[in-house]
Amino acid sequence: MSDRDDDGSMDAPRAHRDKRRVMLTQLLRSPVLNPAGTEVGRVEDFIVKLSDGAYPPVTGLKVRVGAQDVFIGKGLIDSLEPGGVRLNTHTIRTEAFQRRPGEVLLATDVLGRHLVDVVKGRIVQAHDLVLSPSDDGWYLSGIDRSPQAMLRRLLPRRGRPDLRRHAILDWKDIQPFVGQVPTAKLLMPLQRLRRLHPAQIADIIEGASHEEGQEIIEAVESDPALTADIFEELDAEHQVEFLNSKSNEEAARILERMAPDDAADLLGELDQERRKPVFEMMSTSQQLKLRKLLQYHPTTAGGMMSPDYVWVVRGATVDMALEAVRTDDKTPHQLLATVFITEQDGRYVGSIGLVELLRSEHTRKLDELELTRVSVHGNADFADVALMMADYNLTALGVVDAAGNLIGAISSDDVIAELIPDQWRDRAEASTGV
Repeated sequence: MSDRDDDGSMDAPRAHRDKRRVMLTQLLRSPVLNPAGTEVGRVEDFIVKLSDGAYPPVTGLKVRVGAQDVFIGKGLIDSLEPGGVRLNTHTIRTEAFQRRPGEVLLATDVLGRHLVDVVKGRIVQAHDLVLSPSDDGWYLSGIDRSPQAMLRRLLPRRGRPDLRRHAILDWKDIQPFVGQVPTAKLLMPLQRLRRLHPAQIADIIEGASHEEGQEIIEAVESDPALTADIFEELDAEHQVEFLNSKSNEEAARILERMAPDDAADLLGELDQERRKPVFEMMSTSQQLKLRKLLQYHPTTAGGMMSPDYVWVVRGATVDMALEAVRTDDKTPHQLLATVFITEQDGRYVGSIGLVELLRSEHTRKLDELELTRVSVHGNADFADVALMMADYNLTALGVVDAAGNLIGAISSDDVIAELIPDQWRDRAEASTGV
């Protein structure tokens, strides 16, 4: 008789492509037979241990024997076949089943639930699970997200459609949500999420339930920069939803690391009674930037601009401008391709692209080069901004105050994001194959 041993996970089972793999739905509620072929119970669930980047090994079964669920360890399993499980013993323990810390039940915790495809950066649904054999037992090798798999769960066993191989996703490309697993104390691994772009993670959060989204937010909290990047990519509704679950101090830390223009927009979305205390917990430099932005309506040039940009004073050389780009650690990368030139007192003179600088003699003064001398006032509306950038083929546009002083810059990315209709975003979500 086998005790409930905790087995290590397998990195690359040799039988991964073995044709004897079976689907979880082919085994659930199927008979469990002893060596004589006598039914001793019915399969209720499969138990696995999750491990980052590995195939979870099956450690045992949850089996209904009479009116009670009992545990049968993997060492007692002789074979798994569609429609039945055969044991290698006539004797099984009959103590009531109790889930142990770290154990995941496939039917209860994974089947039919959302999971993250960490390769394509999307949410998928596990309509069925693939179990494959190895020299050391069985392991969870993949999921089936096809509509046919959903039918296999609903139809009687004889009427279920065949396995569709094209819809099978390798488990190594999948990350399950585990926050709902009782006593498991499992965490979604940050390292797997780091493979995705912040925009992909934000899309996943927006397509998930609140609990699933919260699990991702908690997983990335140890990386403040990534957390801020994700919040920048979330739509306003989800930004507020998850920021409301934070304390004022936590909210201030997130806003502190966000791009000032995005932080200003989000601060304006918070309830009135939270804005001031959250604002006052931020650094003086961030407060100054936000005050400048909050003077303008979000849809104007002043509301869209970033107060961080690369600039040099008139008379600077090409070398000095390139050094300003190289040493800058605040400006959004979309604006690093443009250097702005001002007078000593801050009045806007013009701008020049990084490509032009690289092609010029490094000792030449910027005054001697052909500068772009257009700008928009902070109160200019979005249409003026878009037309100006289109007319002059600009990737960045300077924003000035009433005195002509440079106060910020708008990137073409900001304009494109504003131009995308909401229904296009809906179409993008629909195309992910959830």
